[in-house]
Amino acid sequence: MSESSKPHGLVAILVSEFVMGTLITLLSVMTAWSAYQGTLAGSAQADANVEGQKVLSLSNTEFLRTNQHILQDYAMYDGYFTHQKSNADLTEYYQDNFSDELKASVKRPEGPFDDKYYDEMNKEADELYSKAVAKFEEGQQAGERADRYQFVVLIFAVGLAMVAWSSVVRGTSSLRSMFVLISLAALIFGLVNFAALYFGR
Repeated sequence: MSESSKPHGLVAILVSEFVMGTLITLLSVMTAWSAYQGTLAGSAQADANVEGQKVLSLSNTEFLRTNQHILQDYAMYDGYFTHQKSNADLTEYYQDNFSDELKASVKRPEGPFDDKYYDEMNKEADELYSKAVAKFEEGQQAGERADRYQFVVLIFAVGLAMVAWSSVVRGTSSLRSMFVLISLAALIFGLVNFAALYFGR
């Protein structure tokens, strides 16, 4: 190779064995690390969805239990209302079997069975439902993070492929420097996206 055909300056540094070896090392490590982080995010998504399903099941069970108590209150209040003017003993029996929420409800001007009554009866079920929704949202966010990590893996993999190609191209070819530049750009772009994901958790 003649002296004039050898690359000079910055181009010579870019296509040097040291730079290409460094790029291969960094891109390989970052590809593996990004894939690992994507796997962790995918696992977090699965765990959150399983937990969400479990809490949602508890919420549904609690709603069913609450509805049974509400139906019982309906029956007790109906008996109380029917006999309050004709049979004091039955009236007292039905009244004693009111739930605490109904006892409070009948004392309010809007009662019985006002909005506050239903809110109090469904409080635990509503709280469980809110926790389930929060878990599903957490799972969705983890899934989106896993997808973004896969995109970062793709970026690093493309950069790794480019620098691998540059290593088999003649040192005097402009393709070699172009491949190295693409690899360097992929490394920088990938690192920016990886950092945004990793430190933005």
